[in-house]
Amino acid sequence: MTDETDPIDPPGRRPRRELPDRWAYTIMAVLVVAALAGIVVAVMLASTGADRTSEVLPDYVDRLIPTSGSEILAQATVGIDVKEGYDAYLIVDGKEIRTQADGLVRQTGTGLVQFTPGDGRPVTRLDSGRNCMTAMVWKSTEGRTTAKPVNWCFKVT
Repeated sequence: MTDETDPIDPPGRRPRRELPDRWAYTIMAVLVVAALAGIVVAVMLASTGADRTSEVLPDYVDRLIPTSGSEILAQATVGIDVKEGYDAYLIVDGKEIRTQADGLVRQTGTGLVQFTPGDGRPVTRLDSGRNCMTAMVWKSTEGRTTAKPVNWCFKVT
């Protein structure tokens, strides 16, 4: 009969495990918890959705009127303030407001493009509740065909 004892693992001693030990499991658990915490923080800091658009505007937009997620009256002025060298038109309640005849007001030199609902205009008043609008913005030297949308929502009381 042969002696089947392993010279590396003397009798009475547990053989060495190849699986990670308790420290390795602890380290892996800490890394998983840290990764999950990082994901939660990233989601909380991310500004997404139409109600938070004002927090992460494109570089060619100075501000939205009203700011996204705010509350306004049904006859309030809405619009966008774009950087110098840019122009825009508005889409309010699905209706394009492109010209002065539609009620669009462009303040020369300021980049302010605004619309106030009223009689004889494509939008006579903003609907109560949540309203979303779009400003189509383009670099003045490139023309309207290069317009990019900027969307945001607000509440009308």
